[in-house]
Amino acid sequence: RTRSARSSARRKFCSTPTYFREDKIRMELYRYIYAIYNEGYRTFLCDMNTYIGLLAADTAIMLRESDKCPDICLVAVIPPDSHLASHPAGVDNLYRALYDDLLVKADTKEVCTSKDFLKRLPGYGHVICCFDEQSKEMETIRNSGKPYVSILTRI
Repeated sequence: RTRSARSSARRKFCSTPTYFREDKIRMELYRYIYAIYNEGYRTFLCDMNTYIGLLAADTAIMLRESDKCPDICLVAVIPPDSHLASHPAGVDNLYRALYDDLLVKADTKEVCTSKDFLKRLPGYGHVICCFDEQSKEMETIRNSGKPYVSILTRI
């Protein structure tokens, strides 16, 4: 069920004709997560309420399961109201299956809003994100002084 849920979700989102290029985003996530893992980073926090966070979490788990990054630790960051619904609002069944699978495979879960997630930047070592360069979020990340890469600029 786990592998097929991921495969089905990938097929569906890859075939969706939008500006969103999941295949390119996954390639960039793979490259950067693998690279910073090799620099010594082991703990990866992923905002599970965003699609990019979901893809990053899935990539981290795939790297761990393939033994390329065997001791990678995934922290699934979930919103405070996650007890009301187990998935972000308005998502389809494939997204829900992947979300559920990743929550089970996460090493730990942490409750935090997306806004508070950015406020905690000083405690992070490296940021992988998908924000428009002109956004307030990118300004916050740049001002943090932390190393970062915006996947959006790479696709």
